[in-house]
Amino acid sequence: MNSSPIKVSIIIRTYNEGRWMPHCLGMIFEQYLKDFEVIIVDNNSTDNTIEVAKRYPVSKIINIDKFLPGKAINSGILVSSGEYIVCLSAHCIPKDKHWLSNLYQNFIKNDKLAGVYGRQLPVSYTGDSDKRDLLITFGRDRKLQVKDYFFHNANSMISRAIWEMFPFDEKSTNIEDRIWGKNIINAGYDIVYDPGAAVYHYHGLHQHSSSSERAKGIAAILDELDGDIVGNLPESMKPENAYFVAIVPVLGSQKNVDGVDLLQQALNYLKDEKYINSIYILGDVKSVEEAAIKGEVNYIKRPDNLKDSNISLEEVLKYCLSYIENSGIFPEGVMYINYLFPFRPVGLIDTLIFDLQYKGLDTAFSSYVDYGNYWKESSLGNFSQIGESLIPRGEKHPLHRALYGVGCATLSSTIRSKRLIGDNVGIYPLDNLLYTLRVDKETPIEIISSGIKNFLKKDFSKC
Repeated sequence: MNSSPIKVSIIIRTYNEGRWMPHCLGMIFEQYLKDFEVIIVDNNSTDNTIEVAKRYPVSKIINIDKFLPGKAINSGILVSSGEYIVCLSAHCIPKDKHWLSNLYQNFIKNDKLAGVYGRQLPVSYTGDSDKRDLLITFGRDRKLQVKDYFFHNANSMISRAIWEMFPFDEKSTNIEDRIWGKNIINAGYDIVYDPGAAVYHYHGLHQHSSSSERAKGIAAILDELDGDIVGNLPESMKPENAYFVAIVPVLGSQKNVDGVDLLQQALNYLKDEKYINSIYILGDVKSVEEAAIKGEVNYIKRPDNLKDSNISLEEVLKYCLSYIENSGIFPEGVMYINYLFPFRPVGLIDTLIFDLQYKGLDTAFSSYVDYGNYWKESSLGNFSQIGESLIPRGEKHPLHRALYGVGCATLSSTIRSKRLIGDNVGIYPLDNLLYTLRVDKETPIEIISSGIKNFLKKDFSKC
């Protein structure tokens, strides 16, 4: 590789990419090739995309009101200074630290090369249609294109000198990369596909892909053929590398039942889970603060406006997350538990976080599987049945009673929008009624006490 300094401008177009930006930018700034700048072209994001971008040494952030793909790229290039231009989607994450140098090395000793595009890999939860398209379109062999004008700006590098002669079309609403590729090929230049410059791209070639039985069948075959690259995640998104915090809200003094400190019990449980990086207790009394110190966990003092028991849990968790982020820690997600649930199976927290990451969920929580018959009352006093009628259990679809307090993992982006439950959920069913018990006015303390005597003190959590 040429050892002389080069300058690369990386143009990233964004719109509400707060979830992906830490992984995308984090991997960019770990590249072995260091002589680059990052330009963010944002289309009026309403989430924390820009806030996340500012955590990294990006060179410029510009805003556009109306998004047209070619015009957005051109706008970024106009404020850049690189000899070579990289176009990267914000939700594309470089696979390794050689990504940028692998793109660049294609231009050495090839004066006819106008652009190079790299491989795009599915992640573990990429849909069947997208997985099919990615694995078929982006193969394992490097190729030189002299007639084929296919090009893809989700992961590409072009020569600035060529761009000055052939800027991207500013009127097209899509496939600006293929329009550019055709102009380049017609002008006698080359395009290279280099699978060594790979990124993870979870939704594939098209923003909105629908699954079908045919796509599912093809994807299943490709799973076998390309088993070494499917079902994977970028390193920073794997549960063992992603940063998760547990938040345990406490209002008033902590509760004890039959000599068992339920708060300490919950802390001990969380410390045994391998995917929890740090634990925070939200409290408002001295004894809870002392419990945090004793348990060697973090303590957040509950502000007066959150001491009302009618304040929503979402508002409480959003406050805690803001407090954590203001301290310079930016977690991938939050694990909420209510310490007043004394019983939970060992490994539940890790399972929820694992599913959250590998299945691409917004929220993963535990539930109690219930085959009972339920009715709800309307504001007018009328009743309507929930679920199915009195049919045999084997033919019923069970109801799931949400047990958020037993364990609920949620992405930080969801918590930040003041929601505990996102749009894409996963449920981990539990089948022991003891997991539903909570220390409150509605549950007779004798039942809780009996459970503690017979199970908790015998390490019921490992049953």
